[in-house]
Amino acid sequence: MWTAATTTTALALATAVTFFIWRAAQWFSSVDAESHFEASQHFLEDPNSFEKVPPPSIFAEATKSLSVVIPAYNEEDRLPVTLEDLTGYLSHRRDTKDANFTYEIIIVDDGSRDNTSGIAFDYVRKYSFEAVRVIRLSRNMGKGGAVKAGMMIARGRQLLMADADGATRISDLAKLEAVMHNVTDPGGAQSTRAFQQQSELGMVIGSRAHMQQAAVNKRAWHRNLLMRGFHLLVMMVIGDKIKDTQCGFKSLRSPYKNHANLKRWCFDVELIYLAQELHIPVREVDVEWREVPGSKIRVTSMINMAMELLAVLLGYKVFRRWLIKTEAEA
Repeated sequence: MWTAATTTTALALATAVTFFIWRAAQWFSSVDAESHFEASQHFLEDPNSFEKVPPPSIFAEATKSLSVVIPAYNEEDRLPVTLEDLTGYLSHRRDTKDANFTYEIIIVDDGSRDNTSGIAFDYVRKYSFEAVRVIRLSRNMGKGGAVKAGMMIARGRQLLMADADGATRISDLAKLEAVMHNVTDPGGAQSTRAFQQQSELGMVIGSRAHMQQAAVNKRAWHRNLLMRGFHLLVMMVIGDKIKDTQCGFKSLRSPYKNHANLKRWCFDVELIYLAQELHIPVREVDVEWREVPGSKIRVTSMINMAMELLAVLLGYKVFRRWLIKTEAEA
């Protein structure tokens, strides 16, 4: 029998569902609005001349062998060690192994409140504006937003994203490059030009999956529970072929460096999703990784990650607000 109490309950439930949908739509709209980045709105800064230098066009031909993009938010303590290791390794490679090897390091200060940009400018002065470049974002955009900003002004044929904490050894770049070579030129010198152009794109991910059991044993039970939930959501978006989506050590040769929409933690998952949709090969390589004090991941970060994975499903599959374009259409 339909009673007043039943009616009240039904109205309350309908109101709650309506409110949830409205809030979800508002939240997605805010994510969607934040997803647009225009490189022309930002400038490179040369501390030697105090000039603001317009960024290169995203459509320009590559003029460097490698671009390393480092997103940095309040990293004045950890950034110097990472830059020392990085510049030392890349300079040694150029000077002793490959005279034709050229590189640039792009440090993206993601609205830091400390001396991150000051540290970065010290390395511009030491190694030149041509080798080390700094872009400062006016506000904190999140790791994904900072990586995207760096990628859009990168001049390298190969792109490498690396965390500011130096948790992954830079020498493991050689592992990623070896796999990338096999992916993008499997036929070597015998490949036809048409096949080489078709297979020139690729993504190689540094992976800590081989260290998973040791990490599980060290983490608290609630963090392990949250991680299991996160991995389940990741599987819903990209499947189960990639075991570690969140390692900050990734190498790209791709046309979609300007397409990612997410700005926070799960932009990595979105990049893999885009690669799958564009039929770009993705490979995973074990790398050495160490825990570095100062991690910015909190329990609330896991919740935000889940919301961002939901945004990928809504943006690409449900609302279809985020369209996937090829390089020719970009």
